[in-house]
Amino acid sequence: MKTKPSITANDSAYIGQVLMTMGECMSAGLSKFSGWMLVGFAAILGALLANLDATTKFLAAGTLSTIAILFSGAVFLNVLQRYSAAVVSSSAEVAKKVEEQPVPEGIDIVMFLEQLECATLWPARLMVRRSNRKILAGDFAAGGRLISTFAQIEAWFVFAQVLISVIATWVLACGLRG
Repeated sequence: MKTKPSITANDSAYIGQVLMTMGECMSAGLSKFSGWMLVGFAAILGALLANLDATTKFLAAGTLSTIAILFSGAVFLNVLQRYSAAVVSSSAEVAKKVEEQPVPEGIDIVMFLEQLECATLWPARLMVRRSNRKILAGDFAAGGRLISTFAQIEAWFVFAQVLISVIATWVLACGLRG
């Protein structure tokens, strides 16, 4: 069995900062892409629905209904992605602001982490509790890994949006009469 190399506290903290920055940058790019993709999808659907009389001559009503349902799914995924992006960006912003402040001398880290946990509502409290345990064990990269994970989950939401958009295009193409 392979043993993990020991990581110093400074290395662990630096790894956490890099992962936090990586997650923040990835999240920002995904948000832009997802937003533009949704706007494009909405523009196509809007044009089809705005010209419904003309559209139904070459497109079955059932096809339009299917495309509208797929659009609703893309909007739902966009909401999930945006929520995840808000968690990532706000966490990264807090981390940057906290790093700028000096740590008070003689701080009781256990009491400090308990107060952070108490100030957090369920279900986020479970993540904070788990992160606090890792911090007390000397794993200062845990927060960065969590944010990096959130950004990767965002990527899956965006990928699902892309799939829905491609399926909607396929439904549109297959539904053409003429």
